[in-house]
Amino acid sequence: MGATVTPPLSKHHGFMASRRSLLVRQLGARGLLELAGIYAALALVLVQTLYPLLWVLFGSLKTKQEMLANVWGPPSSLIFQNYADAWRIAGMGSRIVNSVLVTACALIILVIVATPCAYAVARLRFRGRGFVVAVAVAAMLVPPQVMAIPVFIVARDLSLINSRIGIAFVYAATSLPLSVFILRSFFLTLPVELEDAARMDGASRLEILVHVMLPLVRPGVALILIFGFIEIWNDFFLAFLLLRDLSVQTIPLGLVSFFQQYDSLWSLYFAALTITTLPVIIVFIAMQRQFIAGLTAGAVKG
Repeated sequence: MGATVTPPLSKHHGFMASRRSLLVRQLGARGLLELAGIYAALALVLVQTLYPLLWVLFGSLKTKQEMLANVWGPPSSLIFQNYADAWRIAGMGSRIVNSVLVTACALIILVIVATPCAYAVARLRFRGRGFVVAVAVAAMLVPPQVMAIPVFIVARDLSLINSRIGIAFVYAATSLPLSVFILRSFFLTLPVELEDAARMDGASRLEILVHVMLPLVRPGVALILIFGFIEIWNDFFLAFLLLRDLSVQTIPLGLVSFFQQYDSLWSLYFAALTITTLPVIIVFIAMQRQFIAGLTAGAVKG
């Protein structure tokens, strides 16, 4: 009856304290300084990444007067009416539908075209294969602004102006070099014996690509989908160049509605920017595992 029972919580605290003391002895003073430096650098990167998002969120909830008086701090009161006004002024409803359709079509076209192209330059032996890879790498270095006039002329001749499917093809073409380069790296990491075994079973080249190789490069496909989604969803230049009709314009073109000749509606602009950025954050959070797997798996062999 008089025996004292040690609570499990105190045992846990004692165990953790002993672990910490052991860690301190193993690391030493120099190791602790290095660890503190690493955590300080990570904290700096975290602040640098999150604060711009918080700044936009804070600005979207302020009045115009408070936005000018208190630029960097949090709002004194939450003005959710800014979101309703921004939605109405920029016509966000139809623009979101247009952005979703354009982005989805462009990504589907991109995957359908980039996958066999990357497989061909990774596995097939043909004359000029190195030149094709070099052209793909060089194309990544050319900004779309340089090709504005040729792109507009070609789009006009093909009747792709003011066409959502037309600009989807243009977006897929601009994202194609990077996507081919990324998927090629993934295909090169796969052993050739897999294809030889499938070929001995009677599978054709297309069946090998679809049923054997493609499931193994899903992290690479997810990677090009994430990159393509961010680029296409946020693009302003090509949309401004090719979409003149208000009924087919995407979200980035609606953001200019808040900058008038004699006034700038910064609070409403930040509200619309928050609405625009939210899908990107959701997609990245939903696919972060595939994104990290894609970054690490495709870097083994180039």
